[in-house]
Amino acid sequence: MATELENEQRELAEFIRVGSTRGPQCFGSYFDEKGGSCALGAVYEGVYHLPRDHGKLIPDHLERLFRCLDEVTKRCPRGCKKRLPLASMIVHLNDDHLMTREQIAEWLTAESGDRAIG
Repeated sequence: MATELENEQRELAEFIRVGSTRGPQCFGSYFDEKGGSCALGAVYEGVYHLPRDHGKLIPDHLERLFRCLDEVTKRCPRGCKKRLPLASMIVHLNDDHLMTREQIAEWLTAESGDRAIG
């Protein structure tokens, strides 16, 4: 039976998928002036369906929307030995390994069976 954190992680992956359909991927910020978003920005877009002309909008404290972003810790699936809270890992995969948002969502879905490390 899935725990609440596992369900939240799957929901997070779905928001990334929805937000990813709204524009190109960007790196180094949640959003850019071209209408792009990183993986965490895609979560925000998936939840709130931001207007396309939002420009460089950077929401404050996005991580508070999903407690699993802080309470779940993951190892980097790209083998670089990092172990980070989920929010930091998503940014790491997006910015350092240049994974697509869809790849990150797939990884989250596959990883949602892991337990939180506390």
